[in-house]
This record gives sequence, structure tokens and C-alpha cells, in this order.
Amino acid sequence: MGWGVVAAALCTLASAMPVAAQRYLASPADAGRLNDLTSRWETPRTRVLGPFHNLYNARVVRVADRRYPYRMWFFGWAAHDNNLPGPGGDAIYHARSRDMAAWEVYAGDAQDRATWDTSGKPELWAPVLARGTRTFDNAAVGDPSVVVCNGTYHMAYSSVGFEPHVEMTPQRMYITNCVMGATSRDGIHWRTSERPLLLWEGETANRWDISAKATSSFPPDGHYGSYHRPSLALDGTRWRLWFDYYHPGTFLCGGEAECRGDFMNPAEWRVLRSGRDPILRDWPNTSVVKAGRVWYALSDAPGFPEALGGDGRQITVARSDDGREWRVLGHVRPEGLASSHVPEALAVRDEGGAMWLTVFYAWKPETQPGAAWDYRYKEMRWMRMRLTDADMRPAHGRGKER
Repeated sequence: MGWGVVAAALCTLASAMPVAAQRYLASPADAGRLNDLTSRWETPRTRVLGPFHNLYNARVVRVADRRYPYRMWFFGWAAHDNNLPGPGGDAIYHARSRDMAAWEVYAGDAQDRATWDTSGKPELWAPVLARGTRTFDNAAVGDPSVVVCNGTYHMAYSSVGFEPHVEMTPQRMYITNCVMGATSRDGIHWRTSERPLLLWEGETANRWDISAKATSSFPPDGHYGSYHRPSLALDGTRWRLWFDYYHPGTFLCGGEAECRGDFMNPAEWRVLRSGRDPILRDWPNTSVVKAGRVWYALSDAPGFPEALGGDGRQITVARSDDGREWRVLGHVRPEGLASSHVPEALAVRDEGGAMWLTVFYAWKPETQPGAAWDYRYKEMRWMRMRLTDADMRPAHGRGKER
């Protein structure tokens, strides 16, 4: 089974809303998700990057560079399905900007120097990280989340591997999802961890069969793994990481991990919340950012009523004093049911000193009547909300610390 077929199936899973998700979102505990937050947000609905073939997850960070203070990492297929004739599966790309409006995309090295495309031609873009050869990274990499510390770029990212069944036929395949780590001095050339930073202990025992002969496209009962889509932060001296995983009976749920030692050493990482006890239920593609003394998490969670935009996925906002206990505030009205997905957040001050929660998201046009459904994202867009002092102040005094 080709990767393009698998990718289409997995994207279909991520874009569809299981009936189970409706049940949980209809519960009183999730009533806050029905609040419409759109009026507080500037939503220009303008293109930041694109058009391209299928790219998303635009992680933007601010760096100490007067010429190009903004850097972006994103992933998917730049110009063709599977990135052919280049590296197969999803790959991670990189861009830089002076103002977050116009972006130059890395286009490979020439004479030991990075080259950048300013013409907007995806066929010229070169990945900075692609799949490997191991059973946990031989299919695809993606979902980059980057933090700069002491001049070094630290990345947590998703890794996907395929492993044939014992009969070694391509029609029967197991999938492994995990979170990897990488470091870089320039954000372009990366050294990856030898093993996953986060891998569910039951990943190889409770196997997920994604082959055509499998009875279901979803993970098997009891599968609380497939850790992926990380969001990385440095909180004082400890690394914090939020991720999503498969929770039977729900959509995707949110988990939390931390590292108080060597970022690249899997033995130093500890999962704090996952399994039957998620930090947020039905919470895929999370992006967590700290603004002042408050944490914000964004997701493209599923399952909202017709009155608030239909039963598609919408960008949803949660807030926490400590990054552990969360309260869902509500959602931002989407650009059509098929769009406003995979949010990535950045808290940044403008020249006047105002703090803005800026969110980059993936956009795709609505499928025309009678046309085949196309899951591929075609542009990166942005929106932002100005944060008040109250928005950045813990609701219960000082934020809790572990």
C-alpha cells in the first residue's frame, strides 16, 4: 500500500468527526466549547504562505536576528503527493521573515550556503528534515514544534513508521507513531535523537493495523498510544511537552510530558498525563503557548452545532494557570467547515508594547458540488487576539508550580 493511500486515509480520519466525539462534546463538562469567541479576534483571512500542494502546522518563533526575526517550520507535501521525486511521506520545511507577512522558504544549500526561494514556487523548496530508515521513522515526519534556547534550536516532532506483518506483504501493515527530538545551530541542519522521546509502552504490543485487510481504520481497543503532534515549551529549567494520542471512545485526547534533564535523552522524559486520564478530551493538534503568567492551548477540536458553524472542526481555545488543569473558553468561527485547521500559536508584542496571541492555521477551499473531496491544505493564514492584563494574569493568584 503506497504512502499516498495511507496518508489520504489518515487525513480522512483526522478530518472526520466520529459519532463518539459528539457524545462527549454534548456533555455538561464541555459546554464551554460552545462559546463563540470570534468577536475578540482579528481574522483577516489573508494568505501568509502559499499556494502549495499540501502543507500545514506553521510553527513560528521569534529569534535574535535583526534581519529575519521570525522563523517558521511546517510540514507536508510541498509540490507533489509524497514529495516525489524527493523524500517520501511528509517532510518538514523551513522559512524566514522580516515581518511575519512575507516569507522566504529554504531551497537547499549551494556552495555550503543556504538558498531561499522568494518566488513562492513550492517545487523549489527543500526539506530540512525527512523520514529515516528505522521502524519508527521510515514513513514520515512532521508536526514540528521549535524552541530556541541559548542559541540552539530544539525541535519536538512526530515520527511515523510502517512495519509489515510477518508475511511481509505490502497489503498488511502496522503503524508506529511517536515523538522525536532534534537540535540545530541554524534551524536548517538537524541532529535527531537516536530513539523516540515519547513512545507509548504498549505501542508494539497493542498493534494498530492500517492495512486494507484490517477490520477498522481506528486503533484497536485498549490502544492509548500513537503519541504525536507535540507542542514544546521551556518553562524555567524544565522542558514541557503537550501532545495528542488515541483514546478509545473519543476523537484524539491531550497528554502532557516533561523533561528536567537532557532534552535529547529519552530516559530523561516522563509522561505525566495520558491513558485514561487526558488533560483535555477530544483535543487534536494542540498548540500550547504562555502569555504573561497564563497558558493558552489551541486545537482544531471537532463537533460543534450548526448554529456555531456546523459539525466540522473549529479552532478552540483553552486556558490554564499552570498548564495542567484547563478550562475550555470557546471557539473561533471557521472559514467554512473544511478549513481553519492545525493551529500554531505565538504570543508576541508589537512595537507599541501590546501583546497579541497570533495563530497561524491551515486553509483549503471548500470542495465544489459534485467534485471529489480534497483533503489537501493549500495556504497558511493567520488571525490574532489582543491580550489584556487580565488575559495574562492567573485566575487564582499565582500560577501553580510542581
